[in-house]
Amino acid sequence: MKIIALSCTQKRLPSLTDALLEAAITGVVREVSDAEIQRIRLIDHRIEMCEGEDTCLDPEVGRCTLDDDFEHVVALAEGAQAMLLAMPVYAGNVPAVLKIFQERLKSFMNARQRPFGNLLVGTIVHSRTMLTEPALGSLFPWYLRLRNKNVASACFTQNDHQDLTRTAALDLCVAVGRQLGMTLDASRSPANGRTALPLVQSPARPRCGDPAASSPGA
Repeated sequence: MKIIALSCTQKRLPSLTDALLEAAITGVVREVSDAEIQRIRLIDHRIEMCEGEDTCLDPEVGRCTLDDDFEHVVALAEGAQAMLLAMPVYAGNVPAVLKIFQERLKSFMNARQRPFGNLLVGTIVHSRTMLTEPALGSLFPWYLRLRNKNVASACFTQNDHQDLTRTAALDLCVAVGRQLGMTLDASRSPANGRTALPLVQSPARPRCGDPAASSPGA
């Protein structure tokens, strides 16, 4: 089973983003015995900004005409069923390297099979001070457009911690990976082969105004 591990930091190795991503990979591999991890560091590839000409949307063209590493990165994701995405927060939003990549994927808007689409996703976001949740939220319109389903997320703020890798952050990233792995495993297991938990309903409670709801002498 192929799983993309997408690092969206703009730093060269070593980086905190990659350390958190590796922890999540450990978690998913724990749950998916046949996991094939395809690591992609966007910063290691030459991906130019979209020029906004929209010629890629012309049926006679059908592809982005910029000459860089974009098509190579798209090819790396072929056949994937899930993705772990890790990113830092820059200026309160997603890093520029990811935003550029998101815009370039527009060239596949009219395609039946969208690269980096139809995936189960686990997401990790970290920042120095704040705004992790808004940055995470900004990813969801992109996920929806690609028909992705985010099944687990974790947000970390560094604040006074000099090294997040010496905190519970790594354990939580492992948990994100495990949740993604368990979801993948459940998606390929026959539904009738899994044990259904019994439905437990609490007893009916009297509603306000019912005679039984009034205490004696009230």
